Amino acid sequence: MRFITYAAVASLCSVTSLSGCSNFLDSEKAVADPNNPTAATTNQLFVASLANIFGEQEGPVAMNVCEWMQQCAGVGGRFVEVQGTYSISSDSFDGSFQSIYIGGGLNQIRQIEANTEASGDKLYHGIAEVVEAMDVLWGTDIWGDIPYSDAVGANPTPKFDPQQQIYADLLTLLDKAIADIGAGGTGPGAYDLVYAGDATKWTEAAHTLKARIYLHQEEKLGAAQYTSALAEARKGISKPADDWNTVHSSATSERNLWAQFQLTSFGQDLVAGSALVNLMVAQNDPRLPEYFAKNSHGGFGGYNVATQTTPADSVSSILGSGRTNDVTFSQPIITYDETQLIIAEAAFQTNDKASAATALNAVRTRHGKSAIASPTLADIMNEKYIALFQNVETWNDYKRTCLPALKPAKSKLVIPGRFLYGSTEVQTNPDNAKAENEQPISTGRNWNDPNACPSS
Repeated sequence: MRFITYAAVASLCSVTSLSGCSNFLDSEKAVADPNNPTAATTNQLFVASLANIFGEQEGPVAMNVCEWMQQCAGVGGRFVEVQGTYSISSDSFDGSFQSIYIGGGLNQIRQIEANTEASGDKLYHGIAEVVEAMDVLWGTDIWGDIPYSDAVGANPTPKFDPQQQIYADLLTLLDKAIADIGAGGTGPGAYDLVYAGDATKWTEAAHTLKARIYLHQEEKLGAAQYTSALAEARKGISKPADDWNTVHSSATSERNLWAQFQLTSFGQDLVAGSALVNLMVAQNDPRLPEYFAKNSHGGFGGYNVATQTTPADSVSSILGSGRTNDVTFSQPIITYDETQLIIAEAAFQTNDKASAATALNAVRTRHGKSAIASPTLADIMNEKYIALFQNVETWNDYKRTCLPALKPAKSKLVIPGRFLYGSTEVQTNPDNAKAENEQPISTGRNWNDPNACPSS
């Protein structure tokens, strides 16, 4: 994962023609110690942090979640199929866990924040705080308790903060970020590969992130979280043009990571999952060819991991889909569609059925689907499941609502609720990281998700 992240930094420099990037990447200090931020300027660090976010959102974790959520499936008997049927270890996502902190992670983001605080650039500072929230939220959603308050500094064995406290801290951070962004400044300008320093767009993204956090706490803290999520989402991403997407080019090392994987020797092992394909076929969803290629019968089909008996010739590949045919595809991270569907779920759960229908149908209409006059919660969550293909947020939605109703992989009792801590963290910080890893993957749960979904 660290290699991918640094390759992404190089590619992003090329994509945006950022002056000075090559000096950072070629400098003796960067080559000797790529995690040491003293060799880079604030702008170069910011590009690295965005590249790290892109890698987190498109990389191994996203692929595995796609399998567990049966939007994708693993076949072929190699590591893709093994991980897709819940056989993972602390080595499986070690680099992904490390990316929270290094290679453009929290350590570098905090340096950006220190630099922009010193320069008085509140806009830049606030944007960096939103990036911090995105990075740390991704980590705590997956692993639960992680180092945060004690993570940056000289302590080689930082304490693990409770997930509940991290969520509270991120809500506070995002409030501060919104205020800082509103205070003005020069900002990152062209070095901002997402919104080019646009204060309004970053503010809306911050509100959508806050809405996510409130949703993620609902199972534990109750329905009041829906009220808060609804208020934040209504101030969130307001149009599709303002989606937070990744950035790629057609150069070999600069392509979308999903497309890159499909072209490796393991790419054929990752295919369409039956749960998503069946749902989309039933709805005649126009996005099918964007997500999947046709099977040998000229239709769309997915591999059923619960039965593991699907004929190979009926399964659609991911390679050859609209997304993987476009190696420059900008992967959606947080979007207008997600924001509207947060509104739909939260409004439905707070008995505002009219607002729920309006928000749901804004998304359905945008994708060429008919409106649903009186939607159910399943209608809303199914639409979000489709819209968030290849996005880790589908796992958070499933753990909260148990929708869509999925059957676990064959011979397994439940779909897992968390990943294991990375082996490097376990080895270097054993007193803090060991206990959770001693729980079987089938029973380990994070604070916000105490109850596994039924096996349907």
